[in-house]
Amino acid sequence: MKTSIYSVPERIFMLDCARKYYTPAWIKRLILEIKSAGFNAISIHFGEDMGHRLESKTYPWLAGGDHSLCVYGAANGMPENDGKFITQDEMADIVRFAQSEGVEVIPSFDSPGHMNYAVKKYNAQTGSDISNYFHKDGKKSIVQGSSIKKEPAQYTYSRGIDISNAEAVEFARNLYAEYGEFFYSLGCRKFDIGGDELLGFGETIDSTLSKWQNLDHWDAHAKKLTGNENAVAYDAFILYMNDIAALMRSIGYEKILMWNDDVYRDYDTGWKGVTELDKSIDIQYWSVKSNGGKNNVYTYLNRGHKVYNFISPYVYYVVGFGGAKYGTTPEILERDWNAYCFDPENPENNLPAPDERVLGGGYCLWSDSPASETEDELLENLKPYIRACGKKLN
Repeated sequence: MKTSIYSVPERIFMLDCARKYYTPAWIKRLILEIKSAGFNAISIHFGEDMGHRLESKTYPWLAGGDHSLCVYGAANGMPENDGKFITQDEMADIVRFAQSEGVEVIPSFDSPGHMNYAVKKYNAQTGSDISNYFHKDGKKSIVQGSSIKKEPAQYTYSRGIDISNAEAVEFARNLYAEYGEFFYSLGCRKFDIGGDELLGFGETIDSTLSKWQNLDHWDAHAKKLTGNENAVAYDAFILYMNDIAALMRSIGYEKILMWNDDVYRDYDTGWKGVTELDKSIDIQYWSVKSNGGKNNVYTYLNRGHKVYNFISPYVYYVVGFGGAKYGTTPEILERDWNAYCFDPENPENNLPAPDERVLGGGYCLWSDSPASETEDELLENLKPYIRACGKKLN
């Protein structure tokens, strides 16, 4: 494959195998497909809002799925797959297969948001509530999973964990430690720790304030941890992400990745810079309108981070919607996008190529509406997008 000035060293395909169960055989077929298109890495995203699809030895009751938590409504989930997950032996085989084909595996586990399923399972198993709630002026309400479909499950179970709750944090840290050690033993050296969309899409207590300003418990937690009265709820989030990154580095991971939408967010948080995100965390740039539209790729680069390009208008395939969700076709992707195009509507926010601060980019498969496409249908539907993206990354 001919190399262009827009080529990047890391060409990643992101597979959300948490919301939808994919057989190990299908994942191997996908690996061969992305390899043929010039990708050299697969990010395996196994924990999400409606499922946790990788066996846990620490919490053997955890893995599985819950179709009632489907963001587009239970009818779009797959109840027959609720009990299905990938065993650690099966995952080890997948990792070795990928490596034998020259494809790196990047494990991906998202917290403190996108944990609806894990929170529901933990609460039921232990009788202890690690859910996150909005707290304001003595009132309390659940941080809802979604507002797209007003189904009871989305309004009953929290979007994620309460990071001011030591038990909740211990649960998440134990999962990162277990999976970190497991994948590290298989030769993986990068880990995606998530950090996106953590406050959901539902109602708060005081609608005149932002969601971040409805988190009195996080605000108090941040002030306690920092000893600084200027600390706010957002500082608690940064401290949490830094702690998880440090944990993964202690295992031996050389690169830690997270998503960009809640990084350097000051427009609605009251953040005064009491804490700073660890500069060695690499940023997966997907949300062009982050921080109320104030942030662009230079926001992260100028603070010392390196970046990956996963902008949703071009390189997101959502099961049940395909590229059509964002109006993208393989032809549009190939014509208009490259790994240095971070803001198609504002060219001044793009980067001239080449730039070594752009570590890579890739294509994302998100399984939001899992019943919409079978494995075989999905792979055929994906192929033109995979090939078009592969051309632009090489």
